[in-house]
Amino acid sequence: MRNARNIKKSVAYGAAALSLALGGAVMTAPSASAAGSGKYIGFTNNGWFLVDTCYHWKNSATSDSCDYAKPKGTDWRVEIPDDAKGVRVEVTVAAQIGGGNVSPQITDLGKGHCYELSGYTFNPKITDKGC
Repeated sequence: MRNARNIKKSVAYGAAALSLALGGAVMTAPSASAAGSGKYIGFTNNGWFLVDTCYHWKNSATSDSCDYAKPKGTDWRVEIPDDAKGVRVEVTVAAQIGGGNVSPQITDLGKGHCYELSGYTFNPKITDKGC
């Protein structure tokens, strides 16, 4: 019974995310811009899902930000603030009930980082790619 409830909840979240994406009401947070470093964290979604990415900057004047409901075939990026000493990136696949964590672990902010998302809702994958 509990599993059926989780599946219904996941389907509802997926339907809501899809309707937002198709309805054009998706809002994207502005890129980090305290003092531009010229380096970015970028993503390409080639997966069959909607994806959210959130950036939590450590020791930076730049506010944390998120990009929401990015559909298949979308590219986006956020500039790494010059004053950031670290970042925690959260990648959330819409309607996923479990499965592997596809959030990258970024430790070197002295260079850009780019990733490709692929797969399906219940089996997403992340791969490093050239920026």
